[in-house]
Amino acid sequence: MKIKLTILLLTLVLGLSANSAEIIYPKYDNVTINSPVTFFVGNENPNKELFINSEKVNIHSSGGFFQPVDLNIGENIFNISNGTDTKTYKITRKVIQNHPVVNTTQISYEQPNTYITKENNVPLRATPYDGGINRLQHLEKDIPLSIIGEFGSFYKVQLARDDYAWISKSHVIKTKENITPAEIASYTYDETPEKRIYTLKLNKKAPYILSETRSFLQKDNFTKLEPIVNGLDLVVYNVNGFPEDKFEFHINRTGKAFGYKTYYKNESELVIEVKNFPQINNPKPLEGLKITIDPGHGGNEFGAIGCLGDKEKDVNLSISQKLKEKLENAGAKVATTRIDDTAISLTKRVEISQNNKADVFISIHNNALPDFAAKSNRSGSSVYYFYPQSKELANRILDALTGELCMNNDKVRQESFAVIRNTESPAVLIELGYMINPEDNAKLIDCDFQEKAADAILHGLENYFNEVQ
Repeated sequence: MKIKLTILLLTLVLGLSANSAEIIYPKYDNVTINSPVTFFVGNENPNKELFINSEKVNIHSSGGFFQPVDLNIGENIFNISNGTDTKTYKITRKVIQNHPVVNTTQISYEQPNTYITKENNVPLRATPYDGGINRLQHLEKDIPLSIIGEFGSFYKVQLARDDYAWISKSHVIKTKENITPAEIASYTYDETPEKRIYTLKLNKKAPYILSETRSFLQKDNFTKLEPIVNGLDLVVYNVNGFPEDKFEFHINRTGKAFGYKTYYKNESELVIEVKNFPQINNPKPLEGLKITIDPGHGGNEFGAIGCLGDKEKDVNLSISQKLKEKLENAGAKVATTRIDDTAISLTKRVEISQNNKADVFISIHNNALPDFAAKSNRSGSSVYYFYPQSKELANRILDALTGELCMNNDKVRQESFAVIRNTESPAVLIELGYMINPEDNAKLIDCDFQEKAADAILHGLENYFNEVQ
């Protein structure tokens, strides 16, 4: 394997030209960390012995190491010695100060106020916190909202008698106009081979939430419940002539969930487009499909730094290039968010996928750990999704990665990552391994392993589409 040559060269270089271990993290020898634990990541000649404050460090055959350490409050001195040279690091753990008391009491208004969204893509949330998976809907500009209170940096929105949500104060502006119920003028339906189109014509914009309807299917000898998407539920609020002024509409699925979008076509037409699952060609299930590959990070955004100094952005790009070639050989039409070491914004990455009218979006990453998780012993592959329609794809890809590469199963998880908050296609973010884990890192920088990883992702995609047959 090519990695053996890399290890040999690294060993020679370290042995001949370096007297001390290379420390990748912490970045500096005098840092402040607000955590009870942290870790040292770096590399050393694997033929040497390395100690941190007299505790022997396990050096991987590649030369990489990961060593967690405890931190006392105040200054902590760590001497890193290989018998030839000693480096000293000072890590200060600050005493956690009591923060000034902030008024976190929810304030209710005597009378509701009218605000309107001041831009597109404004998140309407289930809770008054900027983070997590609490997003209910992304609203367009100029949608009127009835504000009945506030909590911190959020306003409380009354959607119906018993339906509430939260919106950031920075995303709305106050207006003197009173909210009056909207009127439904007409409803139309159209269908093409690619999608179903529902159009609700109103006399003005009204707030709405479109959500995926889920039920649970028993699997694995009835010991496991697997969620499946049964369709979409649309609720348009403040509409005259319906109970609680709520217009509710269910859209049945006609096959496996495969992307949708909703938008105001103009000031009065609310459109819902639901993509049909594509016709699958055997024996090439990916033939003709449009797939967007997103190599994470780039430019000044290095991502995680591996034990041997490799940058995540470079590993992501290398694996993505191999995956692109394999997907194209399988008949897919592939677009990538970057083809070189260029910084691309998160918003631009999603736009590229949407402009490509992608059937699938795949973001390639590699992992690291925060200081407080230094002793969690995490390794292996994980796959993230945001919308339920993407969970099945995430499962199939992780099955392939763990089965074919023998990577540790670091689980499928739901997270609110910007690049996978796109309803227009199934979208997943893959963390192939941990750059700071010596075993994972040695694999990730090996060209043969990268080829096999690309193969595994390809097979995960094929398995996902073949299941429809």
